[in-house]
Formats: sequence, C-alpha cells, structure tokens
Amino acid sequence: MANDTWTERILRTTEYIHGHLGEEVDPATLASIACFSLHHFHRVFRGIVGESVMEYTRRLRLEQAAVRLKFDKEPVTGIALRSGYDSHEGFTRAFTARFGVSPSEFRSQSQPLPEEKPGFETRHYLAIRCLAVRHTGPYPECGPAWQKLFGWVMPRRIPVRLDQPTFGLVYDDPEITAPAHCRFDACVMLAGDADPTGLPEGFFLRTIPEGTYAQALHCGPYDSILATYVALLGEWLPRRGVELPDEPVIEAYLNNPLQTKPADLRTEVRARIRE
Repeated sequence: MANDTWTERILRTTEYIHGHLGEEVDPATLASIACFSLHHFHRVFRGIVGESVMEYTRRLRLEQAAVRLKFDKEPVTGIALRSGYDSHEGFTRAFTARFGVSPSEFRSQSQPLPEEKPGFETRHYLAIRCLAVRHTGPYPECGPAWQKLFGWVMPRRIPVRLDQPTFGLVYDDPEITAPAHCRFDACVMLAGDADPTGLPEGFFLRTIPEGTYAQALHCGPYDSILATYVALLGEWLPRRGVELPDEPVIEAYLNNPLQTKPADLRTEVRARIRE
C-alpha cells in the first residue's frame, strides 16, 4: 500500500465511506486506510476530493436518501435512520437545507414512472476483474477517462478481454448529485489472472462482484439512458420486492461507440440484487 499513489489511497477512503454511510465515520480509521497520519489526512483529502471528510460524507448520505425517496416506498423515518440520522426532525432539516424541499415533498414531486418495457430480466454473473480509471464530473464528459484507459493499455499489450463488453460503474444519480460531483469508473475486463503492476496515476484495479443482477437493455444513444434507469430501478424492481446493496449501477457497453451509430448502441444497465 505504501507504493500506492496519494489519489489511490484517498480513493480507498471514499470507497469505505460509501460502504458505511449509515455508520459513524471515524477519522482515525479513514486516515489508517489511506496510510496517512491523522495530522495530514484531512488536508490531503480536501485537496484531492475538493470537500472535507464530513462535507463529503454528509452530501453522500443525503443524496443516497434522495435516491431512496425517489425509488423506494420505505417510510421517511426508516430512510433517515439508514442515512445516519438519529431523528426524523434532524434528517428533515438537513434534507431541506440540501434540496430546498422536505423529504415528503421531494418524494411527491418525483416524476411519473414509465410503463414496463421488454428486455428486463435477472441474470447471475461471476465476478469481473477490471482495470479502471475514475472520472469525477458530468457523465457526458467521461470520454477522457476512456481515452486515458485505452491509451495506456493498448500500446503495452496489457491482457484485457476486448471480446467482452467494457463497463461503466455509475455511482450517482445526476438528478440528485451536482454534475461536478458525479463519480464514474471506466473499466475494461482483465484476461484470466492478469495482475498488471506499475499502474500510472489514476489507474486502479476493480472487481465487479459476483451475484444476481437485475438488468435492462437500453437501445440508443447514451444521453437517453436515464429513462432506462428509471424504468428498471423505479418500476420493474419495486414490483418484485427486492433490495439493492449500496453500490454503483453497472453499464455494460455491448458495442463500440466509435464504430456504431448512436441509434444502434446497446447498453445493459445492471443493478445487483441483495441475496
């Protein structure tokens, strides 16, 4: 770990925070995960992420709660507790300050859900090991992350599966999270037990976990994919009474956008089901 870049070390802490949003965040634990002293950790985190640890954690908790209000039928009190708040009142104050409306009003203002569409199913996938590059910012601007990824992989003949889809790990809902804070991992599948070393700044290894995924096939340009997200997460899955772990949604790109007309693009939107 000592040889990891500072960006990779801070990325480990943000992943830990994302997986423990319903719990108290211990700065000493985060500093240990990042292999920094507590004295330096907060300054390094703010410099790389652009927010303090607590600002980052509070924002993610409220944005996660907004997603649940938008797509789940869980009572507001339950969402407040799962988001790390001890009371309905405290959660309501924080949520209103962030979004300008109360949790109940936010839920009532959610857009109508579309009709169910064909191409929805559940499927089991084995774990997928990937080489990844993180993009933070508006999703339509993630192109440089892909260029950086393949610009390093291809000349060095890194063993990757070009016969398989590439993957995007989508962490945030752009209708809730400010575009500048949206997180996206551009991923290419590694071949066999390949374990590339000497990765440059901004590159890291990522495993998409094994499990049963609900998925929907999106046909057409990427800029219209939100409708497929809403149909899958807001309509099809709630009817089945399943739960989703707090982890990114997977976009599996079935064809190459450099060689395919936008109308002919095919993307599988996958969300792992808690088992």
